[in-house]
Amino acid sequence: MKLKKYILYILILAFTGCNDSFLDYTPKTSLTEKTAFLSYNNFKTYAWGLYGIFTDPSMRQYIGHTQGVSSPPKGDVYANYLYYSSGTDVQNNVWQWNTISSTTNTDDTWDFAYIRKVNIMLQNIDGSEMSEKEKEHWRSVGLFFRSYRYFELLARYSDVPWIENVLSDEDTDILYGPRTSRDKVAANILRDLKYAEENIYVDGEGAGSNTINQNTVRALMSRFCLFEGTWRKYHSLGNSETYLNECERVSKNLIDSYPTIAANYVEVWTSDDLSKVPGMILYKELAADLEMSTFPRAERGGGHKAAMHARTVGRYLCQDGKPISTSLMYEGAGAAATVNDEFKNRDHRLYWRCVPPYKTNKGNGVAVTAENKDSWWTEGMDPKDRYYIDYMNSINDQFHQFPLHTWQPQFLSRIPMIQTSSNSWGPMRNYGGYYLYMYYSTYNESAIQAGGRFAVTDCPIFHIEEIMLNYAEVEYELGKFSQGVADLTINKLRQRANVANMVVGEINDAFDPDRDPQVEAMVWEIRRERMVELMGEGFGFYDIRRWNRAEYFMNQRPLGVRVAEAEKSDYFGNASKFVTASDIDPDASVNADDVGRVVCVGDFVKQGKGWQNHYNLNPIPKTQLILNEALEQNSGWE
Repeated sequence: MKLKKYILYILILAFTGCNDSFLDYTPKTSLTEKTAFLSYNNFKTYAWGLYGIFTDPSMRQYIGHTQGVSSPPKGDVYANYLYYSSGTDVQNNVWQWNTISSTTNTDDTWDFAYIRKVNIMLQNIDGSEMSEKEKEHWRSVGLFFRSYRYFELLARYSDVPWIENVLSDEDTDILYGPRTSRDKVAANILRDLKYAEENIYVDGEGAGSNTINQNTVRALMSRFCLFEGTWRKYHSLGNSETYLNECERVSKNLIDSYPTIAANYVEVWTSDDLSKVPGMILYKELAADLEMSTFPRAERGGGHKAAMHARTVGRYLCQDGKPISTSLMYEGAGAAATVNDEFKNRDHRLYWRCVPPYKTNKGNGVAVTAENKDSWWTEGMDPKDRYYIDYMNSINDQFHQFPLHTWQPQFLSRIPMIQTSSNSWGPMRNYGGYYLYMYYSTYNESAIQAGGRFAVTDCPIFHIEEIMLNYAEVEYELGKFSQGVADLTINKLRQRANVANMVVGEINDAFDPDRDPQVEAMVWEIRRERMVELMGEGFGFYDIRRWNRAEYFMNQRPLGVRVAEAEKSDYFGNASKFVTASDIDPDASVNADDVGRVVCVGDFVKQGKGWQNHYNLNPIPKTQLILNEALEQNSGWE
């Protein structure tokens, strides 16, 4: 049973309510719960429909790119790691602009239909014809999926109704009852995951089957327990160590089980077959013979508007392992510097998430051909204009060559391409110039050009790099972080990104003067690695809320690239759209070093109105409060 998008099985469960009539007798060919849940294969078929939670955007709004659609990773946009210039909810970041409320928040899903779907499966296990071991396995699979959904609900709302069994219309005390306390919901999630860890088939549906197995359960435990443990620590709820200790245990277990990671960072998100990439725990597999997805094509078209901004770019280290504020390798400081200077000598992960700058001597719209693909952009150009083309081709393999193709296929005349108004359209451009990309490769270029429907780039759901970062963070939270932990986790990730090792003894208050002043230097560096390694996966919003530091990240104004004075007219003509000395305002995160940067066009990238403390939890939709008077709104949202 492979995890492939859009392959779902539907079971029709028929029920009648009449007595002593023809309608009481179900035809032998009809499916009821009694006939639909008998054999191992019955449960296997039903459980396959549960995998849709990984691709349903209504289920996973924040951790986003495993959806495999062209929408941005909302969790990183809402965290102000990225910005987006298309779509109301992310363009006008509702959390920055204070426009979210219990009536306007359409991005939420206070919805328990998926829980009911899992519970139907769970309640029919004991009455099946399966062996006891088979029952334990499918019960474990069901508990994994229920826990996955409850984790999402807990992260948004905290207290939520806990529904252990399938409800009927007569269960009014639960249907119209109060929320269950966070303590109990979290404890139940951990209880269910520990049962699943102990009882699920170690290899799921077989070695290499890419299905829920023991390591997948542990991966979810690692993610959930880090979240809950740090939430409790930084929100003063108590009992944090119960969850932190479990995170430590399962994370170390997984690291031992996956001692090898992909040789190149770019492989994790640009491979057609993740079964060949080390460290993949569970992934969405896209098949070449099915219409699957459009996202590699969309990412290189005019509709994709996800972008980093200057503060996020500035958090990437230089190759000596030092931040830009203290590294002697950093060349991007000062008003005379350009985006070319800013990108010099940086963490390679920056280059593989934000398209590096270049210029050519051709206009846009030049088709790529065998004759011109290696030479048409080089004639008569300043060496600095082709620097990153040569550099990227030296660190990439044959399937990730630069310049990037657009979806036509064509090369763009230059990067960055800056959108100057809402009417300015074109491939691979946005308002600030730091263009986000993740899926670029030429493995299946012909399919991408054919419309993208047959693009086959696989998408990780759980991968060992996340677990390594979970382990590094939890060891810090437990007071156990050491050079040995850094070498096992962060430094393995840095080595493939051409960044010098973290030396724990060098991390002190002077290491990065520009860090969040309310966060200790060591944990800031651990969190920096998490942001950089997982950029674009959508973890940001949950991270900054569990750390209780959303205010720091959300109150930073998005700014674009710095453009040399002589080149400003190339982008904007006579229009003035750059930071000037009069714009300097420390409270708005605009300082003297920002002079010359692009001011991202549009109200959505201004400073916003600031973070509100009650935003750490989402509001319960007002419609639900009307339907159930026993529900109480989260504090601050009344």
